[in-house]
Amino acid sequence: MNYLSQYTLPFSGLSEGKHQFDFTVDDRFFAEFENSEVEKGELKIAVELEKRSTYLSLTFIIDGVVELVCDRCLENFSYHVESKRKLLVKFSEKPIEDEAELIYLHPTAFEVEIAQYIYEFVILSLPIRRIHPDGEDGKTLCDPVMIKKLEELRHHGKSLDEADDPRWNELKKIIGN
Repeated sequence: MNYLSQYTLPFSGLSEGKHQFDFTVDDRFFAEFENSEVEKGELKIAVELEKRSTYLSLTFIIDGVVELVCDRCLENFSYHVESKRKLLVKFSEKPIEDEAELIYLHPTAFEVEIAQYIYEFVILSLPIRRIHPDGEDGKTLCDPVMIKKLEELRHHGKSLDEADDPRWNELKKIIGN
């Protein structure tokens, strides 16, 4: 049995109106996605399915913690994910390419697989720059050894234009023209 098949919403026998489904996402879930940005996490996913005669409206409420790699010091840290996303499902006999928050199913479909959408919504909830949060004292929680090494390698406040590198002298003359 496919592990991700448990993240399927059967809607054919449901009456019109709102229905609630709850899912748990863990390390095994993220392992199912090749080259996943997240490898570890523990999340609760509440899905509210609103069934109508011509469409389905899905609201995903995501809450939990994932483990990320800090972009600054390369150490792992826990990041709290809290997100609310919507997905609209329409029916069409002709194959139509799905859009960002709209998917199409054949009218004879009786369930919708949501594992890929859960994964994408979690990834979209992550910050672009992933660094340790600051501690209560306002100082970074990054690995102090790595921070010290980064400081040693910085240009000590000089920009590349100000750096004392004779290889740039001829190019600086061109910029002045």
